[in-house]
Amino acid sequence: MEQLKTFFSGKSITKVLDIGTGNGDFIKLISPDFPGNVHITGIDPSNEALEEARKGNASANVEFIRMEGEKLDFPDQSFDVVCLSNAMHHLANTQTTFAEMKRVVKKDGWLVIAEIVSDGLNEAQENQKMLHHFKSYVDRKSGITHRETWTEAEVLEIIRSNGIHAILTFPFNRMDSPVTDPEKLGTWIQNFSGNLNQLENQPEYAEKAVLFEQFKNRLNIHGFQLARQVVVIGQVE
Repeated sequence: MEQLKTFFSGKSITKVLDIGTGNGDFIKLISPDFPGNVHITGIDPSNEALEEARKGNASANVEFIRMEGEKLDFPDQSFDVVCLSNAMHHLANTQTTFAEMKRVVKKDGWLVIAEIVSDGLNEAQENQKMLHHFKSYVDRKSGITHRETWTEAEVLEIIRSNGIHAILTFPFNRMDSPVTDPEKLGTWIQNFSGNLNQLENQPEYAEKAVLFEQFKNRLNIHGFQLARQVVVIGQVE
């Protein structure tokens, strides 16, 4: 992420925390942007996700710990940089997590927040949003916290209202162009189908099955591309 690398160039960074790290993709993405001696800690409440993260980040300066973002087991002002990547819409209590982030970041440290957004998308990115919103619906039916995505303006307002002053804001795309290869598109079709199967025998199954057909048709026409993200580098106000 070139903007991140440029911003932190010349700054003294030794400890980084990634909250809601999932499979560790964000750590893999940002690791080259920091000096080689930086220590990165990724936390997530899911043991399954952490196992995947460890497989993809086999480095001595990266560790993964099972922990909730709402209750961080770290002393005050422990980290130079605290990150939250595509996890805002998974937070059961956004205010509590942001309060914890502000507590554990150093006084002059930085908060990096990346979040997918629901506006300004091309048709292939709209397909990813369609899949994501369906997944979030199924998760909520099971009692899992998983909101639909916000607009960029809404994301920025949530960050601002939680006492974080944005120093730099920029867009970021994990995919430069849509995927159109039928074999690769099949992965996302299977993902949608697997979520749909969880609604079998539910009243809304037929309605969502129609949505599935629409999704497949849209993939054939437009392909699939991860929705764009907004990235904010900020400090505690």
